[in-house]
Amino acid sequence: MARPLKIFMRGKRITMLQEILRRMGYPMLDQAGQFGASTRDAVKDYQRQHDFKATGIVDDALLSLMQQGPLASSAKAKPSDSETAPTAPPVNQIQLDALIHLLVDKGIITEEELNKEIERPQTLRLQPPLL
Repeated sequence: MARPLKIFMRGKRITMLQEILRRMGYPMLDQAGQFGASTRDAVKDYQRQHDFKATGIVDDALLSLMQQGPLASSAKAKPSDSETAPTAPPVNQIQLDALIHLLVDKGIITEEELNKEIERPQTLRLQPPLL
């Protein structure tokens, strides 16, 4: 049993994890072989999408599941979830942070509104607003 992979680690196993995430469509902004914020965020997103606790840590079982590809990883998801819930595409965290700062700086949203939105459960954020 190998050590779980987590932020600030380096090595060949991190490079392999990053390649798996890249093939799944996650942008890898971290240097190859370095488990940075981009890798951690991609792992957390993968964990959330597959009903795991979003720790950002990859143990042997999770790595094995990720290596098996989309068919194996969708087996854990409930069939009704995959039919009704849209999956959000991976985002470039740097661009997202810049956009949020611009919205706050321009007065389009307030810090209070932003914090309330962050605290809302993720399932509510995926639903379109009622007009």
